[in-house]
Amino acid sequence: MNNSPTPSQGISGKSRRIASNTLVLFVRMFLLTLINLYAVRLVLNGLGEEDYGIFNTVAGVITTGICVSSVLELSMQRFYSVAMGEHDTQRLQSIFSASIVIILVLVALIVLLLETVGLWFLNTHIVIPAARMATTQWVYQFATAAFVLSILQIPFTSAIFAHEEMGLYALVSTIDCLLKLSVAILINHITEDHLMVYSAGLMLTALITCLSYSLVGRHRYQECRMKLTKDKQLYKGLLFFSGWALYGSVASVGLIQGSTILLNVFFGPVIVAAFAVSLQINNAFGTLCNSMVMAFRPAMIKAYAEKNFGYLNKLFAVANKFLLYLLLTIGIPLIIGMEYILCWWLKDVNADMVLFARFIIVYIICFSLHNPITIIMQAAGKVKEYHFPVESITLLCLPTTWGLFMLGFPPYYVCISMISICLLAHIVRIWCLRSHYQYFSLAAYLTSFFSVSREERMLLSDVFITPIKQKIWNR
Repeated sequence: MNNSPTPSQGISGKSRRIASNTLVLFVRMFLLTLINLYAVRLVLNGLGEEDYGIFNTVAGVITTGICVSSVLELSMQRFYSVAMGEHDTQRLQSIFSASIVIILVLVALIVLLLETVGLWFLNTHIVIPAARMATTQWVYQFATAAFVLSILQIPFTSAIFAHEEMGLYALVSTIDCLLKLSVAILINHITEDHLMVYSAGLMLTALITCLSYSLVGRHRYQECRMKLTKDKQLYKGLLFFSGWALYGSVASVGLIQGSTILLNVFFGPVIVAAFAVSLQINNAFGTLCNSMVMAFRPAMIKAYAEKNFGYLNKLFAVANKFLLYLLLTIGIPLIIGMEYILCWWLKDVNADMVLFARFIIVYIICFSLHNPITIIMQAAGKVKEYHFPVESITLLCLPTTWGLFMLGFPPYYVCISMISICLLAHIVRIWCLRSHYQYFSLAAYLTSFFSVSREERMLLSDVFITPIKQKIWNR
């Protein structure tokens, strides 16, 4: 079998599409990062530290369920991309229809859990000042509605990703970000309860975003039409993939949202506010990583479906290098100058904010390296073999952090726990890839970060340099 790229396989065309998508997503990332960072300053100023801590704690209870939406999105993207890689156009509508059915059932179950177990946990275990309890109840309901709307848009965003039309995704997500910025500006110019208005504004933003994605999907993609399918194997495949990926996502979300809840229980909403600021930096870095991964994910999955392992391995190597080098280039200067940056960004900062922010950058650099590995394992359909051992390690983070806090360790040890567990989980990820993907070489993986092969230089040139030259020449 000849696994190397050939002209007939359209490698140059695929690379140029990756380049175009990467450029679009980087522009989106840059704009959204600037907007989000400025919005955090406005929100913190408009709400105050205590209400900001309350909001992030309540959001933490809700967004523990965000693992469901992220898993469904990855599952549907994977099935869409495989069907497109196999050129099975009829299966696309069946995948969409099955996804709609699964999502409606899951939404009903999630709402039931949030309105019973979630409310009980909020009322009995979360530290909320008595004077703000009534408002907190409304915030919880608004956050629940916004979360449900974010789930309902998944079949349409998955179709956009699978078709690799990142420009559409960038457009709608930028509008979403601008609407959130408008809400942040609004709460600084009103006399009503700022926390209530902010939560209601985010819910309205989620509704507009959901409607936008659904309109785009129905207008552009023929498969985005509901037609009930009775393909039991398809339902089984989607649920099997989602089930094990959900196990992994629960563990990952537990690292962040579970840690937020533990900080609230042990140290109160002010410390949560300091940790929440570091999470905004985590979100900015996460947006950067996702911009990179979104451009490569469909191409890598399709390469696996086409059994073009030579091209897949090159994409894998380039993605690993690009993620690590880019994050180190940005992260190291941020760590060194964090105190000055936070003072410029937020004006009023404390030592906890600076310490959390420095640690969270180290964490996101370590965590980001899982992305290329996860793409290959999910493309291969080895979700159980991958997520069970990896996320069983990741689940140790919360009990480890709880134990450290019970022993009297300070709040920043939550980050030390996160980083340690993340590194251990990455070792297990590499072991899984080595066991289930025969074209993976551990020695090549470890040495690839210190060198760039001729083939990788050609791919980098084809993906990034050539399109830029062509645009300059055309101008």
